Amino acid sequence: MKYQKINSIYIVVCFCVLTIASTVLMFANRTYEKAANKIVDFSNKNVDTIYLRVSDVYGEENQETLSDFFSEKNALSRMKQFHQALNKKFNYLEFDTQMLLLLDNNFDYKDEFRTDYGTDSFGSNDKIGVSLKSAQINKKAYDYFLLKNQIFSGQSFHENDFTFNDKAVPAILGYNYIDSAKIGDIINFNYLSKNISIRVIGFLKRDTSITINNNIYFLDDYILIPSLEVKSAPIRGDDKRFQNILYSLKNWGYIKINNGEDYYNYKAKVDEVSNKLDLKYVLNEGYVYPYITNISNSMQSSKGIFRLLSVFLFAILSIVFTFLTIWHFNRNKKIYAIHLTCGCSMSQLKSRIFSGITIQFILSFGLSIIINMVLMGHEIVYFSERMLLNQSVGQIAVLLIMVIIVICLVLNIYINKSNMYTSIQKED
Repeated sequence: MKYQKINSIYIVVCFCVLTIASTVLMFANRTYEKAANKIVDFSNKNVDTIYLRVSDVYGEENQETLSDFFSEKNALSRMKQFHQALNKKFNYLEFDTQMLLLLDNNFDYKDEFRTDYGTDSFGSNDKIGVSLKSAQINKKAYDYFLLKNQIFSGQSFHENDFTFNDKAVPAILGYNYIDSAKIGDIINFNYLSKNISIRVIGFLKRDTSITINNNIYFLDDYILIPSLEVKSAPIRGDDKRFQNILYSLKNWGYIKINNGEDYYNYKAKVDEVSNKLDLKYVLNEGYVYPYITNISNSMQSSKGIFRLLSVFLFAILSIVFTFLTIWHFNRNKKIYAIHLTCGCSMSQLKSRIFSGITIQFILSFGLSIIINMVLMGHEIVYFSERMLLNQSVGQIAVLLIMVIIVICLVLNIYINKSNMYTSIQKED
């Protein structure tokens, strides 16, 4: 009983030593390799405006699907709170191009207005319905892109036009619609699973466009409607579905970042709100990646010093583990000698000892990965952060293999120099 207790303590202590060593080193490696700053630099790139995009990661690797998220308690409320926070913290711009499914068979549209125009599938889904090009924009984006100055005839959007109230949604049509509709027309569509009516209040000038991250959207063939806000709670299942889809799209908006600013400052604010509301929204740097200058950590920085200390700690704990292994071997010499006397070969005995060491390393390494994933918190939803973790895991794995080989070589030499049979004689 006493032997089993001491043996169990040995296993636990060794496991903790290895786990602490690999966990700290993995964490230090990951944080050191992560850029200290990501500064936007437009120098010599013929660019003066770039937008970060907020997006979600539902349905991506190891993440729940969007439909599963919609079924969560207070999912819609949390999305609305996130949307409100984005508008408070930033000049948050919403611009999307969700299609409108036409419900009026007598509406005189041109083929150019269709979403499938110019594609191989043109007309193949007419039995389901015809979808027309549409763009949705919020008040801040409407003002930011100065669309009020692009009205050819009719009215511009007003503040209350951006709130949904089950009445006809005001719409400004692209210039090419002038021969197909007139101001005051009511046209029926299905938008995000909900049947709505739009009321034409104006037309845009020819060649009106919006440019976002080098993408130019010419609006001549588009129906421009507000990115609607729904302040009331849904009262039916179909209302909830509509609002869920609507706000999941509204939360895919843009945030302008200026030359010389740090991407991390914006990311931290979005992460704070997303994490607080238990959402999986991220600030995507893909759009600005070509214009970001990474400022790396130096060995003189706090993260560099921490990395050096973690290497030193790893070396010390590896030595501690080696001595513990030798101590455990010496304590079990008599048992090993008995095994050899009973027919066990020296190579089999060594194989058993070395495999035990390897298993301890593998288990502690696996736990270290899990601990680091927990320590990442909300950042684990970022692909770039997971790549840093994977890189660190690979580096530590190679190091651990080398350490296992060294420990086994040291122990092999020690075993070869030990005379285990004398332990039985001394006992007698």
